[in-house]
Amino acid sequence: MVAGAAAPLFAAEPQALDLAIRGQKTVQPPHLVGDSLILSFRAPADQRVRFVGARFEAENYRILHIFTRNPYDVFVLDYTVPEKTLTIRYRLVVDGLWMSDPSNPVSEPDLLGNRISVITLDREPERRVVNPRLESDGRVTFEFHGPVGRRVSIQGDFNNWDPFIDALVETDPGVYRITMRVLPGSHWYRFFTDGRRLLDRFNVQTAADPDGDPVSYFELFPRPADPPG
Repeated sequence: MVAGAAAPLFAAEPQALDLAIRGQKTVQPPHLVGDSLILSFRAPADQRVRFVGARFEAENYRILHIFTRNPYDVFVLDYTVPEKTLTIRYRLVVDGLWMSDPSNPVSEPDLLGNRISVITLDREPERRVVNPRLESDGRVTFEFHGPVGRRVSIQGDFNNWDPFIDALVETDPGVYRITMRVLPGSHWYRFFTDGRRLLDRFNVQTAADPDGDPVSYFELFPRPADPPG
């Protein structure tokens, strides 16, 4: 079980999240930093590992989340806990081989008898940022929190799902924002960073794209006409 603190848990501060990823010197059991679940892996001394990923039951094991290898040769992953989720089931993918998480002693068999790692939270982390935010001029602002110094972009139906057109700006260490003009209507999108496509952790509304992959969703209503002067 991963227990929450006595005070409310909020989205991870960028500095704390960056430290949890880049500064982790040893493998640790799964733990929360804000609303991010931190997983870590290190190969035995006699084994060389090039790739570590994880797939989660909440996503029907369809999305491969890639671990980052930090300066201490520890593979680390920050996974945003989905809304209304207290039990997290997942498996690691190490150089193409499925396995349970060796740093997590809790597991259970799936229908085929394979071991699935399990984490149980005592309560759901809370989020403090809500995306997107409507500005007074009708534009919308999206905010993303993550490690410092990364390239983060947004891709959605409003930019033909191009992950390279609309880059967010790092306005504070680990805080990335973009304000853009979006036409009224229903819209689907996700963030793109470090080769990963990520749902918006600050938007509780999700849907599926034409391929069935999860995306974030919002609806923008037309602004009322200004009264005559």
